[in-house]
Amino acid sequence: MSNDLLPPSASRMERVAARVCASLGEVPVPLRQLWNPWTCRADLLPYLAWAFSVDRWDEAWPISTKRKAVADAFYLHKYKGTTGAMRRVVEPFGFFIRVNEWWNIDTAPGTFTLDIGVEDQGISEETYQELERLIADVKPCSRHMLGMSLHLQTTGDLYIGAGSYSGDTLTVYPYFPETIAVGGDDYTGAAIHLIDTVEIASGD
Repeated sequence: MSNDLLPPSASRMERVAARVCASLGEVPVPLRQLWNPWTCRADLLPYLAWAFSVDRWDEAWPISTKRKAVADAFYLHKYKGTTGAMRRVVEPFGFFIRVNEWWNIDTAPGTFTLDIGVEDQGISEETYQELERLIADVKPCSRHMLGMSLHLQTTGDLYIGAGSYSGDTLTVYPYFPETIAVGGDDYTGAAIHLIDTVEIASGD
């Protein structure tokens, strides 16, 4: 008895194709894993990026950068046109950004500049051009970027040593006893007793 609905006149190829198609239902499809940018297979990330409407994609990016770009897609579309979106769009490259608005740097209204910290890995011409394109996609439409300043930051171990040499000079003189002075209270008392004798002689 056949397990398919093909007519008896079906060819061998049609019957094999029917069996293969019937077994497709038993193939596990981990949708939760495939739709997660952090667990999706690397070779399927471009399709996930298309599904998430990622604006910019480069196959030369590292896998970590690709996953971060896909994971940030919803945030960028939600906050496009804000400084927060500009900061978030450069994070997958490991850069740090500071936005200087026109009222802070005394330039023409509606303009801004960017300070980008590229840490110690530096930046290539291709990456620089890519940053310009990414920022242009998410910056406020009413803002005009005057320029980007790149700041190289590096970290490392710094060893510092210090030494100290100190001493005291002590002079010892012969001992001379000091004059001993003794003091105390001195009370003095005095008295006087005077007697006058008066004699009156008569005139006789």
